[in-house]
Amino acid sequence: MQQSMFSDIERKIGLALYKGPKTPEELADELNEDIRDILDGLKRLMKLKIVVKEGYPPKYRLADHIMEAVKPKELEDVRGVKIYAVIEVQALEEALAKKALEKIISSLKKEPGVHVASAEISEIKPNEDGTMYSGFVETTLVFEGFEPLMHFLFFYGPSVIEVKGPENISFDIGDFQRGLLEAAGMIQGYVHYITRMMTRKEIEEFNKKLWKQIMG
Repeated sequence: MQQSMFSDIERKIGLALYKGPKTPEELADELNEDIRDILDGLKRLMKLKIVVKEGYPPKYRLADHIMEAVKPKELEDVRGVKIYAVIEVQALEEALAKKALEKIISSLKKEPGVHVASAEISEIKPNEDGTMYSGFVETTLVFEGFEPLMHFLFFYGPSVIEVKGPENISFDIGDFQRGLLEAAGMIQGYVHYITRMMTRKEIEEFNKKLWKQIMG
C-alpha cells in the first residue's frame, strides 16, 4: 500500500486554508488539534512551498500556485473581460504596506461581477530615501460586465492594466449606462475635490488654458 505524501493533520490544514488565511490558533480551534501539531504541520507545508506565512499578526495561507491549481474550473467558463493589472501601495511601515495589499486582494474577491483568477503580492521594499515602503499586487481578473470594470478602475487605481481577452465582446446597454454613470460620478468627485484645493485665481487660469486647448 502506497503511503500518502501528507499526514492526516497536514491534509486537514490544507483544506482549512483553502477557505482563507488563518492563524495557528484559529486552525487549532477549527480542527480541534493541539497547537504544537498544527505548528509542526505548517512548518512542513511551508518547507514544501505549499503554504506561506504573511501579515501581522502572522497568518498562513495556501501558496498562489496551489490556489491556482485547485481553483474551481468553472472560472474558465466565465464570460467577460479578462484583465491583467498591477495595483501599487505605499506605507510608512513594511507591515502596513503588506496589510494594505492583502486587503486589496480580499476586497477584490468580494466585488460583485469580479472573479479573481490569480493574485500575487510582491516583495515589500523601502524607497530610496528609506521613508516609505512600497509593494504591489499582480492580478488577473475576469469582469462580467462594463460596470464592475469601471468600478475597479476608479476605486483600485491600477498603475498597469492589460486586456488579455476576448478578441470581441459586447455589453448590455443597461450595464454600459451604469458603468458610464459611475465613471462620470467619480470624475465629478475628483473635480470638486481639486477645485476646493485651488484658489480662485488658479481656477481662472486653469479654465483659460482649458478653453484655449478646446478652441485650438
